[in-house]
Amino acid sequence: MSLAPHLTLSLLLLVASSHLIATELTNNTPLKHPQEQALDADGNPIPLPTEYAPALEYHAHEALVTPVKVSPQRHRTRQSAKADKVADDAGCRWLHSRMGELKRRLKSDTRLAEYFHDEINQYQQQWQCLKCAGAGPAAGDHARCGL
Repeated sequence: MSLAPHLTLSLLLLVASSHLIATELTNNTPLKHPQEQALDADGNPIPLPTEYAPALEYHAHEALVTPVKVSPQRHRTRQSAKADKVADDAGCRWLHSRMGELKRRLKSDTRLAEYFHDEINQYQQQWQCLKCAGAGPAAGDHARCGL
């Protein structure tokens, strides 16, 4: 077996790979066109305009506007005969919302009245323990009150 065919094949691959490396584009490949020229996606030069013409003319004094006075929106909230004060605590807000929902459902669904009463009683105990009608819970009250 002769080395000549293997050597010839190796030289052929070396020449072919060096040709591919020479034509491969990288960030360091020098441009063949002048740098003052824009190129399209195919590498063809795009003609640049010789005269400058702005697409938008803007003058700041034209943009001055007088401020519009907006009256604050007043949200209508349903005021009950006695407004409940709720402490600024997520647990207290949830308890307040849940007890209100249970009281509304208690009026409409008599089949579950006993269940609703039991749940309301449990939440009222937690409400008192967390001091939700006043300053709100202290640091360890959530764990102590079972919430």
